[in-house]
Amino acid sequence: MNIDNKLLGVGLGALLVGGGAVAAYHAATSQPSAPVTAATAAQPQAPASASPAMQPAAADSASDAVHGQAADTAASAATDYAPITNVRQVSNKATKYATVLDVTPVNDKIAQTTPRQECKDVVVTEKAPTKDPHNITGSAIGAVVGGLVGHQVGGGKGRDLATVAGAVGGGIAGNRIQNRRHENATVQRTDHQCTTVNDTSYTNKLIGYDVTYRNPDGSVGKQRMGKRPGSRIAVGTGTQTVGYDVTYRYEGKDKVVRLDQKPATDRFPVVDGRVVTRL
Repeated sequence: MNIDNKLLGVGLGALLVGGGAVAAYHAATSQPSAPVTAATAAQPQAPASASPAMQPAAADSASDAVHGQAADTAASAATDYAPITNVRQVSNKATKYATVLDVTPVNDKIAQTTPRQECKDVVVTEKAPTKDPHNITGSAIGAVVGGLVGHQVGGGKGRDLATVAGAVGGGIAGNRIQNRRHENATVQRTDHQCTTVNDTSYTNKLIGYDVTYRNPDGSVGKQRMGKRPGSRIAVGTGTQTVGYDVTYRYEGKDKVVRLDQKPATDRFPVVDGRVVTRL
């Protein structure tokens, strides 16, 4: 069979072109989109803890714990935890003060008594003195008069009896008359008498201040004070929370850290061997 040399050459050329196209297609589908260099293949991947957001801050002076802005991120990246074993509230006594709302002076009337002497002349009536307290003069005169009268009666022995009876009766009557005169006899004299009287006067005296104030809890109170207060007054003492001493255990040891607020968790995360206490 005779084959034309020209036709054979054309067939061989077409076969070579087709084979090259197939080879190029397979090479395009099997190669990576970017060539991998030796430097790229040798470069290690950065660990997660090397990220700046994951780096712990300086350690707490009391517990060597981590404080910083990356605490929340550190908690999520922690591989270990330090359990909290005790939380103790720290308080101290402090004076409580109330705000003064109003101050009213309080005055009282004070009585002052001044004694003085008051004198005047008084007319005094009193019984007149007598020189014959037994009324002898009256009795004698009465007896004489009575005897004379009795002597005028009758005669003989009857006249004598009448005279004696008249003398006795006259003596008695004279005594009574003189006694009655003595009792009714009075004299008057002027007596200078003095008595003590008290003059009373009143003055106002400041005795204190009525103070109205508002307590720390908002209630309003009132009390009397001896001195004018300032803008606030002390109303006693109370306890004030200054923080919380939190005890946690890590690597078999107990450590204590002072926090401003009570922790809301029962454990602290540990990042790179350091305890994060403020989340």
